[in-house]
This record gives sequence, C-alpha cells and structure tokens, in this order.
Amino acid sequence: MRYIDPFYATDADNESYVVALLERVLELTEERYGPFELQPLHTPMLQGRQLRALASKEIDVMWAMTSTERENRALPVRVPIVMGLIGYRVFVIRKAEQQRFAQIDDPYELKKLLAIQGHDWPDIKILRANGFQVHGVSWRDKMYALLGGSNFDYFPRGVTEVGRELERVNKDDNLVVEGKWLLYYPAATYFFVGRENKLLAERLEQGLKEMASSGELKQMLLSHEIHQEALKLVRFHGREVIELHNPLLPPETPLQDPKYWLTYDELLKHEQAHQGQ
Repeated sequence: MRYIDPFYATDADNESYVVALLERVLELTEERYGPFELQPLHTPMLQGRQLRALASKEIDVMWAMTSTERENRALPVRVPIVMGLIGYRVFVIRKAEQQRFAQIDDPYELKKLLAIQGHDWPDIKILRANGFQVHGVSWRDKMYALLGGSNFDYFPRGVTEVGRELERVNKDDNLVVEGKWLLYYPAATYFFVGRENKLLAERLEQGLKEMASSGELKQMLLSHEIHQEALKLVRFHGREVIELHNPLLPPETPLQDPKYWLTYDELLKHEQAHQGQ
C-alpha cells in the first residue's frame, strides 16, 4: 500500500500518528482481508497533487481534511481519524504581538487582520466564508517564515499541530501560540483512496469503526507524544471560542455519532486531568 512519506520533520514517518494508525487498522483487518505491506514514497506532494496521484493510481491512500470537492475526486473513509481536532484552531503569532491580540475584545476585529494558510487547504475557504482575510501559500515552512516578517498577522493551526512545528521552525524564538482565542469549525480528516478502490475503503472503514467503538482510536490519538506536547502548549481553559460554519462539509459527515468526535468539554477535562504532567 503506497502513500506519500510524511515530509515535514514534525510528521516524520517514525513519529507519525497517522502512519501508526494506518498500520494498526490494517493489522486489525488482516485476518479478513489478508496481509499488507506499507510502502512510503519519498516524493513530497501537496494535498492537491496527492489527490491527482490517487486518481492516477500512483498512490493507494492519503489523508486530508474533507470537503465536498475532495469527496467528489476521491473515495472518503468517513471515520474522522483525529476526531474533529483539526477544526480546533489556535493562532501562531509573533511574540511581540501577544498583548495586541489579548486586547482584542470583538471577533470582528480579528477579521480585519490578515491570516496565512495553505493555498490548497479547505481551511482557507472556510475562513473566507466566515469573513476572515486570508492569504494562501504553498509550503508550510514558507508560511512560518512569512509570519516571522511583518506582512501577516497570524497563522491558524490545528491544536495537535503546533507543538513540534514551533519547536522546529522557531529558531530565533520569535513565534508563540496566541493565548486568548480559539476558532472552531466542524471538520473531519479522513483517509482517502481511489474511487475504484472500494475494497480498501471497506477495509479501512471496518478497522477504524472497530477502534472508535472500543475507545482505542481516542486513546491512541490523545496518548501520542506529539499530540500530548501540542495540547499542553495550547491550554484550552479560559480561551474565547469563536464558532464558525463550514460550508465545505459534505452532508454525509457523521456529525451525530459521538464516538467519532472530541468535544470542547472533553478537551477541558483532559487538560485538567493532565495538568502538571
């Protein structure tokens, strides 16, 4: 099974939660569907290029936030593999700007500032649909470099992503996680396969549903070292939450099934339970 080797240092294959999850799902379904071999391809591809690689059968599986457009191009496995955490967004800002953001009282004032996002990420369309000013850039490292200058005000990142990323790119200690605001929009990260590869989609769905029902998916997600570090850095308690709508979310998204999602209350309880650790 071919996939693009995670090419950012924060996602390195030997540390990647998603690669470990993929392997676990295939192990759980091996008796029914047969043996497997994972084959990472060491060719960095942005998400749009990976979707094209699925269609041309260069790769067999990828993972990304869903949207109606993406589900029209590839076959989604509709079990959210990070249980909705991709939709909880904090801001990476310049350290000198912390007080400026703390003094903002109205979310409307945030919408006057300029954010930076991946040009082919669904997030950029979601933020614009909610009235935010956003500029799209291709590569993640470039976004951090541009943020370190003065052209952009903040970089919204998923709460499981910020820890190792900042550790790696913030060599001059110029960037920090903003401490007051939290964006939330319903969002799901899925495994995607080629539209003809229904057997693989069925296999992945069966294994993920088993893990979600047993609680193993949530346990694996929250116990992963990179996620633990990032969630400690975020500090949910006391933040002001801005709820946004997601116009890109397909109607088939299983929003009503609680075993697939982590709620904000659960995140607060998790934070409280792990304080001081």
